Amino acid sequence: MLEFVIATAILIFTIMIGVPIAFSIGGTTLIYILMTNPQNITVMPIRMFSGINSFTLMALPLFVLAAEIMIKTGISSRLFDFVRIRFGKYRGGLAYVNVVGSTIFGSIAGAALSDVAGLGNIEIEAMREDGYDPAFACGLTAGSSMQSPLIPPSNIAILYAGIMSLSVGALLYAGLIPGLLIGLGQMVYIKVNAKRLNLPIDEKVYTKEEKRFFRKNGYIALVMPIIILVGITGGFVTPTEAAAVAVFYSLIIGVLVFKNITFKKFAECLWTAAQNTANLFLITSLSAVFAWAISNEKIPNQLASFLLSLTDNKYVMLLIINIILIIVGMWMETAAAVLLFAPILAPIAYAMGVHPIHFAVLMILNLTIGLVTPPVGVVLYAVAAVGREKFENVVKHTMPYVILGFVTIAILSVVPDVVLFVPRLLGFIE
Repeated sequence: MLEFVIATAILIFTIMIGVPIAFSIGGTTLIYILMTNPQNITVMPIRMFSGINSFTLMALPLFVLAAEIMIKTGISSRLFDFVRIRFGKYRGGLAYVNVVGSTIFGSIAGAALSDVAGLGNIEIEAMREDGYDPAFACGLTAGSSMQSPLIPPSNIAILYAGIMSLSVGALLYAGLIPGLLIGLGQMVYIKVNAKRLNLPIDEKVYTKEEKRFFRKNGYIALVMPIIILVGITGGFVTPTEAAAVAVFYSLIIGVLVFKNITFKKFAECLWTAAQNTANLFLITSLSAVFAWAISNEKIPNQLASFLLSLTDNKYVMLLIINIILIIVGMWMETAAAVLLFAPILAPIAYAMGVHPIHFAVLMILNLTIGLVTPPVGVVLYAVAAVGREKFENVVKHTMPYVILGFVTIAILSVVPDVVLFVPRLLGFIE
């Protein structure tokens, strides 16, 4: 046990000083093995392979590639104008556009950082030109990225389902209402505070031809997530096959409709998707080895016994786990946190009567809020860089949306049917 404590301390230290998470996990596990039984070194390649040997996980690189192609087509700017012609006419119109645009784009990008990368600069620059406080624009852009990992199809949901052997369809649909609930809460906040914050009215005027053009492009973008969800729901395709369909659809749009995907751009999409996938799969494989070390030390059983000794109340237990996950999310990349902590914390929640799908959504949301919470909220740094704004100013203006995120967590914790209603309605769960 002492060896594992030392290894864990090394893991925390290396993460805090900025060592890439994959190398932190892999190096820590190697040190643990050398300290306990060097002969177990043969476990590493076996566990690394088994950690990514999943048909479900094959969907991830394809979804990442589809999102990259859609971004290269310029769909993010088209989506922004598509939403702007509907919501831009109100006071604080571009703030509404920011939220709705991110919610829609989240169904294509599937990740908070992808939303910021694909849509962030467009949203912030448009709001700045319209007279918004740049810090407010950056804070809202960071806050509106929170629904991206929940709105289906979600990359992190697919990863979670793969490692925890859950129904991908159930988990994708389980995030729908929570994601929309977060977006609605942000829009209510904007509505209530529009006059106090002196938010401007968008005065941009579109011709009928421009409106027709942007509506057509917006509907084209919306077809992709609809195809994926209908295909999975109807049993026509598996999630992995749906991801392949998404790539095919995005290529058709880029080559035949928008006609702006060249071979060079496609090669760039392949390279970016390969880099992102390789990084994720390296973390996944090395996390599988670390999970073996955790299991070898019976850490899940010990932690479960400890937490269950504190309380036998399900809601108190969820509160404790939520706090743990928020703190983890502040310091660790979401995928790595899921890979390390889902196998430990999920069985504890199950023992308290929490539905596996319910807990999965809670975990994803907690970790996502961590991305926009200092001191190491990576989305905050990304938005500050994109918006050329001071980090502390972005943090200040993101806090209202973080608080709304906490309120959403509280609602989901107490009312699990908010999460389970859609999967149950569609027959994914009983």
